[in-house]
This record gives sequence, structure tokens and C-alpha cells, in this order.
Amino acid sequence: MAEDFYNLLGVARNASEAEIKSAYRKLAMKHHPDRNPGSKESEEKFRKINSAYEVLSDPKKRQVYDQFGEAGLSGAGGGPRGGPGFGGAGFDAQDVFGDLFEQFFGEGGAGGGRRRGARRGADLKYEVEVSLEEAFKGVMHPLAFDRVETCPSCRGTGARSGSSLKRCPTCRGNGRVQFSQGFFSMTQTCPDCGGEGERIDNPCRDCRGAGRVRQHARITVKIPPGIYDGATLRISGEGEAGGRGAPAGDLFVEIHLKPDPRFERDEDDLKLHVNLDIAQAALGTTVQVPTMDGEPTTIRIPPGTQHGAALRVREKGMPKLHGRGRGDLLVQIRVSVPQSLNSRQKELLEAFARSLHGEGGHDAAPEDSGIFKKIFGQ
Repeated sequence: MAEDFYNLLGVARNASEAEIKSAYRKLAMKHHPDRNPGSKESEEKFRKINSAYEVLSDPKKRQVYDQFGEAGLSGAGGGPRGGPGFGGAGFDAQDVFGDLFEQFFGEGGAGGGRRRGARRGADLKYEVEVSLEEAFKGVMHPLAFDRVETCPSCRGTGARSGSSLKRCPTCRGNGRVQFSQGFFSMTQTCPDCGGEGERIDNPCRDCRGAGRVRQHARITVKIPPGIYDGATLRISGEGEAGGRGAPAGDLFVEIHLKPDPRFERDEDDLKLHVNLDIAQAALGTTVQVPTMDGEPTTIRIPPGTQHGAALRVREKGMPKLHGRGRGDLLVQIRVSVPQSLNSRQKELLEAFARSLHGEGGHDAAPEDSGIFKKIFGQ
């Protein structure tokens, strides 16, 4: 018996789209083949949760699954071709309303039939996490997921090898049948061929006449330098296979960036923090800071630099995804106040305070006592 998709993702049947997406992301990261090399159990689990998410994240597929179960998605018992299913030749609200409209008014108002064309394959979505360093340099990222592909045995025809499709005798290949009711001439989808205009007398054993089968796919996606969090890459033709030679759908890859221990990203700029003591901030100094290039760069801290000041290093940020050049590196200064002083240090600082405020020292100017109050605890 097939496993319940809701149980696979660990969500309730009335779960929201956000809850389903969150549950899927956690499980996908846990069981991803890259994190569990050689584990057949994790690979199988990864395939199952991908299949479950593919259905439950699509409102149309989820509705059919809730009503008919997995059999409704695969088209079991649907007709001479095994039913349409969802992998690119699936339920389409436009067809439902189109059929209803033509039952009353016919094709072009004249009641003429039309043959239903093969449908483009369904689009797929995949989420990928990359590090900031990978986003900086660009990376070739492998993906592994399940999708509907053209049946290799019948090459998408649905007919067993050595046999062929035959024109439907009921609709004579039109995909529609016409009948009269009172003053009206009406058309509807042919009940014998499901609107295909052709029938399969000897269906393929592997796909049962559907022309497509679900398989595990592995592809590599190029993630360009400068990619940002939430960006979506479109990979044409890497979605599910279309029906009977129709184009395949597309694969949409949504990018998420992992937190970096050194840098914060602000669009194309990068930020990092540098700690200075009060002497360095007051007198000025030079410090080395890391960069995404891998080589540290030296920056000059001017005398009198205040806590919270930001120094800009040009062209040391992220590559610009849709343009030339790079963003900047913003170095934010944090002035650290010593928590304990020896007697000599305290004596020197008191002398410095007197030179600023007179004989009263730091007590003579309470409004300016911020840093000295922290130092002396007064």
C-alpha cells in the first residue's frame, strides 16, 4: 500500500502551504544524498518526500489526491490510455470549462469537433542551499529528484513495441463527438479515446499506455556568481515530460544562502565587524581584514574613529549578478572598553581624563563620562 503523502512530510491534512513547505525543506536537508553518501535508506526517503511535496505543494494535484488518493494522480482506471494523470497531461481547468462550453455552443458556435493536442509537461520546483562563498564564486550544483519522463520502451507512444496507434472509430480521429438535442447541436470529448483521436489496442507494459513513467533524475545546475537569497533559476526542458512528443516542462531552482560566520550580505555589499581598543580608536591604526577573495586586505583606521563607524573598501563585495563589477566591503568599527585595569593603567587614564576635563578628572564632566564611567565603574 502506498504511503500517505501527509504522513511522509509529517503534516496534518489541513496543513497550510507554508507548513508543507517548511516540513519538506527540513526533511529534504536531512535526507539529501549529498549529506548521506551511500545510504540507500536516505536516498529512498528523499525520493518519497520529493514525490509527496510535488503533489501537496500544487493546489490542483493536492485536491485530486485528497479526493482520489495516489491512484487519481496516476490516472488508474481512467480510460483506454490509462487516464491523463498530472505529469504534463493532467487535469486542466481550461479543458473542463472548454468541454462544458462546447457542449452548448460547439467549436466556433457551429458544433464542430476538434482533436485535443498533446500537452506540455508540468513544471517542477527544487530548493537549494549554498554557502556565501559558493554564491561569490559560482558553483555547479548536483540535483537529484523524481520526475515523469518519456517511457523508453514505447518512446512516448503508449503502444507496445511492434504495435501502433489507431484512429479512434468513434470520433474518426477528431477527439470530439457531436450529437443533437432538441434545437441544439452539441459536442463533447470522445468517451472512447479521451479526446486523443487515437486508441491503443496493445498498450506498453511499462507505462500501461500512458507514454510516460516516473524515474529518478540527476542533473547539474550552474549557479552563477553573485546569486542572491530567494533568486530562482529557470532550467528549460528539465521539468516533466510532455505527452506524446509535447515539450517538457521547466525546472525552477530556488536559491537559499546559508549564514556566513564572517560576513553579512546587504545586496551586493558585504559587512564585517572589527574590534578596536580605545587607544587604537583614539590614535588610529592599521588592521588586516578578510575578504571573499581569500586574501586579507589592510585598511587604515583614522585617529578619533568612533564606535559604530563604517569604513568602505571599494570593489571587495559580491559580484553583481546582472551587471559588471562588484559591491563594496563595509568594515564596521566596534570600540571595546577594558573590563579591568591594573593600577598603572588606571593612573594613566585618570591623568588623561584630567588633561581633558581639568583637576576634577572624569567627575568634572558627567555629561562626557560615558567611556570613562565604563572604565572606572563610577
